[in-house]
Amino acid sequence: MRAPARTAPDLPAWIWAGFPPVMLALLVVATLVAPEWISAITRSDHDPAGAGLAEHATVIVLVPGIAAGFAAFGARGRLPDWRLGWWILTWTLACVYFAGEEMSWGQHLFGWQTPEVLQALNRQHETNLHNVSSWFDRKPRAVVEIWILFAGLAVPIWRRLSGRAPDPASAQYWFWPTTAAVPSAALFLLFRAHKWYAEASGRELVAWLSESEVREYYVAVFLSVYLGSIWWRLRRA
Repeated sequence: MRAPARTAPDLPAWIWAGFPPVMLALLVVATLVAPEWISAITRSDHDPAGAGLAEHATVIVLVPGIAAGFAAFGARGRLPDWRLGWWILTWTLACVYFAGEEMSWGQHLFGWQTPEVLQALNRQHETNLHNVSSWFDRKPRAVVEIWILFAGLAVPIWRRLSGRAPDPASAQYWFWPTTAAVPSAALFLLFRAHKWYAEASGRELVAWLSESEVREYYVAVFLSVYLGSIWWRLRRA
């Protein structure tokens, strides 16, 4: 198969560097100006007032990543290794699962009743799988979080500092996230590290830094940037 001969331009900086800090900025502004806004941003769908901005935004930001992933899979013949296409498809389907579970596969939008089978298994009586078993929630989430911190943060930084840029004709160029993923991975680390700190110390620096909905939002941003970067480079190579 034929691979691109030179490094293609990555995602525009306003997407990978300008967009990720917006949610953090909203939380900081809310803290300083109108603390009552924080709940409107961070609350989950189990809150009587309904899901907040972060949970809705999680689904929204996954949509372009899913589209980019399917588009890249469709153009997999241009990749240097056939396995890369299926790797991309795996992450794309993971994003579909993530988005579907976030909105309980449409139940939060259309308000249908949970099937009796799921009511018996699901601890929150919703039409989703992540409340059925940790194998559908915590375990895959841990794998994704490790991938974000290692592949999305450590690897791009190491490559930049060492000056070792992968050859676009190699599988590694398409497998590993680029520096475009660093801002979203770093922001995810900020929220994840605070959660670790809060669990270890029993104290919180700022309560919203421990909010799971915001962490999930930054997971979604990272995955969309990762898949979007692959598609952007592939179409412009």
